Amino acid sequence: MENPERTYRRRKPAVERKIGEIGEDDTRVAIIGKAFKVDKIDYTFWVDDGTGVILVESEENVLPENGQIVRVIGRVIRNEEIHLFGEVVQDFSDTDLEALEEIMELERKVLPRLQEVVPIFGGEGE
Repeated sequence: MENPERTYRRRKPAVERKIGEIGEDDTRVAIIGKAFKVDKIDYTFWVDDGTGVILVESEENVLPENGQIVRVIGRVIRNEEIHLFGEVVQDFSDTDLEALEEIMELERKVLPRLQEVVPIFGGEGE
């Protein structure tokens, strides 16, 4: 019989970051870049987004091709160096990265202002 009071821990949402912007407070991030040095034995690969490079540990059978543009959502692991445990690896090869960058820039500018306005109209604010 299932416990009706079972609670589930929600994962913290991933924050869109450039590799060079990953900070001490980041626990889950989403990055977009070019995969290289794909290791099919250790299930690791590197991602370069122009601001830095980062090692990604992947789950079995979830590896990009060398040179493929990917989006990786994962946990930030801090050992000697920062790397990611890739929970999701998405093919972004057909994505218009310039348009995506424009959208992300608009979100950075507009979302903080929207969060200030939401409580005024009876919504949930922080």
